Amino acid sequence: MKPASLSARRRRGLGSRRPARGFTVIEILIAMTIMMIGAAAVITMQKTAIQANLEARKTDVANSIARMWLERLRRDAMQWTYVAGNGSASTINVIAPRLIKQTTWAFPTAYVPQSAPPIMSYGFDILGRDLLAGDIAADSNFCVNIQITPLEPLVTPVMLLRADVRVLWPRGISGAPPSFCTILDQGVSQGTDTQLYHAIYATTALSVNASQPQ
Repeated sequence: MKPASLSARRRRGLGSRRPARGFTVIEILIAMTIMMIGAAAVITMQKTAIQANLEARKTDVANSIARMWLERLRRDAMQWTYVAGNGSASTINVIAPRLIKQTTWAFPTAYVPQSAPPIMSYGFDILGRDLLAGDIAADSNFCVNIQITPLEPLVTPVMLLRADVRVLWPRGISGAPPSFCTILDQGVSQGTDTQLYHAIYATTALSVNASQPQ
């Protein structure tokens, strides 16, 4: 037999190959759908992570504000002393301190100066810095309430107080609404809506400063 010519072998080889096959429209649509579902899940996860990180940071700032206000209350209580000329505890000087006289949840407005320094405010910015009185309505991200209650209500005069500090800030990733602090008046802050605001509480005890008679 004569060997097949080279051209004949090439024709047989080319004829045995299958034609190249591409993706169908349905396959492309399925792939695009899967990709879109995955992208939506990633976007949702990123949003949740950003919100969780922001809330954690705000909670840390609020804790710092609460601790700072507890120290301010302790410092204010240093002026709670015996009245001069009275060696007993029958008369206590409760006029000099300004903060520890607050008996219901309220803003410590008596301690907000009109100008600096120093600024000691119930309104704080996003970094936890005190705001001037004129900036509280527009720039507050955190608000502080205080409440002072006697720990010995049946003892006269009272020589031990409980000081409660509450820090409030809006929920969500958006900024604080306009006039955030000013709308939380005494009546609203007593029944603060937990659906709208976060809140943390801190407590300390204050005693009369018997070592500093006046």
